[in-house]
Amino acid sequence: RGESLITNNSHCMSCGTEIKRYDLIPVFSWLILRGKCRACGAPISPRYMIVEAFTGICFMLCYAVFPYEQYGLYFAMLSLFICGIIVLALQDFDTQTMCVSVLIYCIIEAAATVGMTFINGSDGLSLVRMPVDLKSCLLGAVSVSGTLLIIGFALTPLVYVLFLSQDHKDLRRLKRALKTENNERERGKLTVKIEKTKEKIKEEGPVFGFGMGDILMMAAGGLMLGFGATLVSAVIAVIAGAVYGLVKKATEDPDDDNSNAFAFGPFLAVGLLVSAYCGNYLAAAYTAYMFG
Repeated sequence: RGESLITNNSHCMSCGTEIKRYDLIPVFSWLILRGKCRACGAPISPRYMIVEAFTGICFMLCYAVFPYEQYGLYFAMLSLFICGIIVLALQDFDTQTMCVSVLIYCIIEAAATVGMTFINGSDGLSLVRMPVDLKSCLLGAVSVSGTLLIIGFALTPLVYVLFLSQDHKDLRRLKRALKTENNERERGKLTVKIEKTKEKIKEEGPVFGFGMGDILMMAAGGLMLGFGATLVSAVIAVIAGAVYGLVKKATEDPDDDNSNAFAFGPFLAVGLLVSAYCGNYLAAAYTAYMFG
């Protein structure tokens, strides 16, 4: 909506009335107000309450899986990180875009978590005791994100230009015809068609497999969770995204130009959320099964 997440207070999307603090209690305020604005009575989507409840559950799981006694403040830092991932997933689902400021927040939060592992508290232990070491975090930051970068910005455009784009196929055919055509009049017609096709391709712009939002989110996730968990999250995202893509393709109009396009960020987010709690365990179990 183009509104600041920092300077703008929460307000009703219908009448614009600023929401009072006592109406901002997660879950309970929505239930007390019966899903309606106190000022104008306009309905408030239950998605607000569902997301708040889901976030609370995620917080409880963070502490249950990573208790303070063993992992220090890692549960708190992971909870803050998950907040950003939830926001990015829902925004990408709605708009197929990700807020740059939230992406930066996730990267800074992950980097701060790693940095806090080198700071000792009064008991002599690190404030944050991550379940993986620094090497795993750095590998996680570049492994999946680097792969997405290559696939999205190198392989996908190449495959699209060579095999999928009808306009590029037409352009190559017209250029071959121009080389063998000796009639000046026909050469002029071919030249005009070539220029029109080039203009059409220019207007459509390049086709990329992944956006920078996906890449930056996985870089932050890898830094926060480590190498093994990041690989697990990528596998989960690919499987979930493939299933969704097949269902989407089967149920939508095949003539629709956008029938094959959908946001991949939500599936990456699901992978990161699952891996945050059990990704390293799953990676270790798989490695032991395959090589143990």
